[in-house]
Amino acid sequence: MASLPLRSIGLLMLVIVAALTGWRLIGPEWRALLADPPKNKDVLFWNQSQRDAGFRMLDRLSLVTKTNKITATTQRELPQGLPLKLDMNFDAYFEENRHSAVVILHKGKIRMERYGLDFSDAGRWTSFSVGKSITSTLVGAAIKDGYIESVDTPVTRYIPELSQSPYKDVTIEQLLTMTSGV
Repeated sequence: MASLPLRSIGLLMLVIVAALTGWRLIGPEWRALLADPPKNKDVLFWNQSQRDAGFRMLDRLSLVTKTNKITATTQRELPQGLPLKLDMNFDAYFEENRHSAVVILHKGKIRMERYGLDFSDAGRWTSFSVGKSITSTLVGAAIKDGYIESVDTPVTRYIPELSQSPYKDVTIEQLLTMTSGV
């Protein structure tokens, strides 16, 4: 009978160690969200700590968003260019403005790459509508340079993996103007 309490204590200790190990392994973003979970699915109503944690992993929060990944066929590493000399304190600027990253490209080379909010080149941050402006600018440049025929071209010409999806008849213009109906 005396061994029953020892077994119970041992089992309890094992459960505590497993729980603490699991808590540590889930990562800081999950820990932050679990410690202060959003009350609203709409990210506009999240507080700053919820945004800091959630925006890093929005693609993994299936209750908030649905994501589809298309695997890149080729990845291109960008070469380093000569360092860009700017007369400003980027650490202070990043801190004051809560910036996560800035990458400046010039003639296909990285001239400056800086990170804030504990990010690195491996981190991801939700860009929301900022991505639309950048994408439209890049599509315009690709059309000018002849890489894309026109905005009337079906997106499947450039991303054949979408040919068996609701995007099969969607044009680049429809994607850029968010009028695809998908």
